[in-house]
Amino acid sequence: MILWHSYSFRERLLKDVYRTAAIELTASATSLSTIIESRLLLANGLYAYVTTAINQSHGINQASIEAFASRFIHKSSGVRNLSVYPDGIAQYIYPLKNNEELIGLNLLTHSDPDIRLNAERTMLIPDMTFLGPFELTQGGLGMLTRQSIYEENKFWGFVSVVLDVPPILQEAGLMDTHQGINLAVRANDRIIWGDPQLFESTQLRDLVSLPEGTWELSASPKQAELDIVQLKVLGLQLVSFLGLILVLYFLYVQLTQRAKLQKLVYDRTFNLKLANKQLAETYTELANKEQSFRHMAYHDSVTGLYNRVYFNEFLEFIISQYHQNSNRIALLFLDLDHFKMTNDTIGHYYGDILLNEVGRRLKSLLTNGAIISRIGGDEFTIILQEITDDDHVRGIAQEVNNLFNQPFILKDTEHFVTTSIGIALFPEHGKDAATLLINADRAMYQAKDEGKHQYRFYDNTLNPDAEATMEIKNSLSRALARNEFMIYYQPQVEAESGRIIGLEALLRWNHSKRGMIPSSTFIPIAEDTGLIVPIGDWVLRTVCAQSKAWQLIGLPPIRIAVNLSVRQFAQKNLTERIKEILIETDLDPKYLELEITENIAMKDDKLSTLQELRNLGITLSIDDFGTQYSSLSYLKRLPVNKIKVDCSFVQGISKDPKDEAIILAMLLIAQRLDLEVIAEGVETNEQLKFLIENKCLEIQGFLFYEPLSAERIEELLANQHNQVIQ
Repeated sequence: MILWHSYSFRERLLKDVYRTAAIELTASATSLSTIIESRLLLANGLYAYVTTAINQSHGINQASIEAFASRFIHKSSGVRNLSVYPDGIAQYIYPLKNNEELIGLNLLTHSDPDIRLNAERTMLIPDMTFLGPFELTQGGLGMLTRQSIYEENKFWGFVSVVLDVPPILQEAGLMDTHQGINLAVRANDRIIWGDPQLFESTQLRDLVSLPEGTWELSASPKQAELDIVQLKVLGLQLVSFLGLILVLYFLYVQLTQRAKLQKLVYDRTFNLKLANKQLAETYTELANKEQSFRHMAYHDSVTGLYNRVYFNEFLEFIISQYHQNSNRIALLFLDLDHFKMTNDTIGHYYGDILLNEVGRRLKSLLTNGAIISRIGGDEFTIILQEITDDDHVRGIAQEVNNLFNQPFILKDTEHFVTTSIGIALFPEHGKDAATLLINADRAMYQAKDEGKHQYRFYDNTLNPDAEATMEIKNSLSRALARNEFMIYYQPQVEAESGRIIGLEALLRWNHSKRGMIPSSTFIPIAEDTGLIVPIGDWVLRTVCAQSKAWQLIGLPPIRIAVNLSVRQFAQKNLTERIKEILIETDLDPKYLELEITENIAMKDDKLSTLQELRNLGITLSIDDFGTQYSSLSYLKRLPVNKIKVDCSFVQGISKDPKDEAIILAMLLIAQRLDLEVIAEGVETNEQLKFLIENKCLEIQGFLFYEPLSAERIEELLANQHNQVIQ
């Protein structure tokens, strides 16, 4: 029995040790992956800089490369050098010191076949290639990235970043001797750190994915951790055997020495008390450890707040108590705006400090029984119990938003980070924890879509039920025949003069029973059912006919933008359909602009369609530019005329320096690629001033005009025309 209990106790302790080791291994793999990704961003930055520079008349030189690289390379450990290879020959290197022997090195004729083959392969693909780890010419273990640059479809050369492996491992904490695990790293079947035996004797493995290939990490608990387990087992066995011996001794005394019964009873009692004391101390130690493990299981290690596990259990518990007390509950779902960009900029260490400060501010504000949790990377939740009315919740949500008006001081620099909040109420917005969380999440994304740094209550328009969806779907099929659709137009103006220079057509649906239905509700349903194709044809025909009608009554021609949906763009005869509508309405193609999303534009199989539309004389623009994952190298291949700066960046003007920096980058890109730029969602004079000062010449937003009916637009155009004549 004692051996069985000892074995069970040992297995439980070993399971805890290996679970802790697995957590440390996962943390090490995540840290290594994050640091390598940050170095690859430097390679992308060098590629973007050189690509832009060679399109300028002055090109690049050693001084310009040093000016660019010196701003980044000293801030990132493990970067050996940055180099540029016009025609495949090393010409510009930073730092030049200790790298002089690389000048003039021809990658395409290199004596090392691996390097030569890598260069030849890099010439043939647009993506970054990755080589290593290997012994560097200058000494040490390293790896490199390489990417080819083409100028007007002609190979120009390479850019390359050489990385030192040991500093990267050091920064990731893999060489930290204070860890509780033995760790080894293997890349391309080569051990680059640690004991090779770990890959043969342990099941604790993790992978780090690279642009080409993976690194494998293997770990095992340190012997000291296993020794502690053995000591605890021996202690338990000792106490148990001691108790057993005492019992046997008592029986012996009872059978052989009845005359000494009183003394033996006294001795037995004393020894049993001693044993009980030892057992009690052991129990206390185990109870303390259990309490510590429980705290770890229910709390976030970065902020000290409750974690997702506790959040889920607590929310389900208080909902289960509803039938007893009928208390209403409010769930606030917070997501930090642009946190990933801030985290990548200042580093994950300071990102964790920022998250900790967010938790501290929330705890200082909410002291009356609110349950605050961090359930994801930059996601927080607040559970409010026994709420009295919706205004009470609104007040708290606004106070939470106000917490983010003050900057976060990191690395002696002010950083402005805001949050978007979604609110779901129990039982109105969900009868169970899962539904309540989903609906709070939907409301949060609606708050982001409406401009960020605000709160939004959930309503059923964000998630129409099956019956409402079916009604909308059925009504959509009849809406065209019933003339329930309308076109509104939002003017696009010249930034400095306010003169109307273009229009964007916006679809509205005035349902016979439901009234005005938001386009965000019925457009996705139209996309799913395919009804967006006939609706889109109707919009295009109506806009072209209206544009021609205004010309026929003497108004100056004006370009009107129409959004093309994914379904419309997928049609094989799209170009012919648009050409037929232009002929039917007798509209010159130069007065029609088609807006497409980044996701559509970036597909290789759509380039020919875009070129056909461009050849017709139609203006092509990319809507919501910068919100997806467009590639600068790909953008220069697109036959587009114009990009639209998304309102989410415009709303960050004077609030978030990162949004302003992104806008400036877009304007520079557009200037270099000879593209028109228009900023949408302009609502304040501060936003307008910033855009004018930075040469953004076209504006769209409520600061000038909201979407208007065709009749109101006709009046505006007529008044503008008459003023010009006078």
